[in-house]
Amino acid sequence: MKAIIIEDETVAVNSLKAILSQNKVTPIEVVAELESVEESVAYFRQNVHPDIIFMDIHLADGSAFKIFEQVEIKAPVVFTTAYDEYALQAFQVSSIDYLLKPITPASMERALNKFHLFNNEERLAHIRHTNQTIQERHTLKNLLIMLPDKFYPLSVEEILFFYTSHEKVTAYTADGKKHPVDRTLDMLTEQLDNRLFFRANRQFIIARKAIKDIDLWFGSRLSVNLLVPVPERIIISKAKTPMFKEWIL
Repeated sequence: MKAIIIEDETVAVNSLKAILSQNKVTPIEVVAELESVEESVAYFRQNVHPDIIFMDIHLADGSAFKIFEQVEIKAPVVFTTAYDEYALQAFQVSSIDYLLKPITPASMERALNKFHLFNNEERLAHIRHTNQTIQERHTLKNLLIMLPDKFYPLSVEEILFFYTSHEKVTAYTADGKKHPVDRTLDMLTEQLDNRLFFRANRQFIIARKAIKDIDLWFGSRLSVNLLVPVPERIIISKAKTPMFKEWIL
């Protein structure tokens, strides 16, 4: 079985390779060692994807989740990280397990056993079903909007888009009202149902039902028009355009 390790610490790479070489589940050949988002994206665009990927979350040039924004990963992923707060986000992509460092032979054996439970089609279907179930269980349904003199609940279903400016996030609803939100767009991206909401760029998260139409824009980008006025033009970058097209279908 061919594997790729995405990790920016040499000690961690060597430790993981040693554990993989000792596993009793199946022989594993590490065909590539990658240490950054940029290097990983370039590799997956130019090479055949492996049978399995072992991926740290904090890489040399940013979060590993940026890889999934730029290229489709066609192999199951086992996340290996020292942080437990990204587990939900991990299961929103093609993850079959989430191992906390230090990795042990026992935890690796459990992850590999999960991998071998299914053939390719069954495995991918299981991953999608499991991830969808986890996402539905944890998806944000309501927000508590806090004002100086009162507070009130706001159903996420009513929100057409979120916008951030000067480190303040505002939710906009179809009735034209603005609602201050005490969460960052990064937090909302992890908590919202990604079938219904899309992180367009650093300023916007948009709801599928709010989209009116989409214009082709300069530099292979897209300009998204909503059914309601927005504070500034919503531009989808060239890197995010394929992901947006797949989401909108």
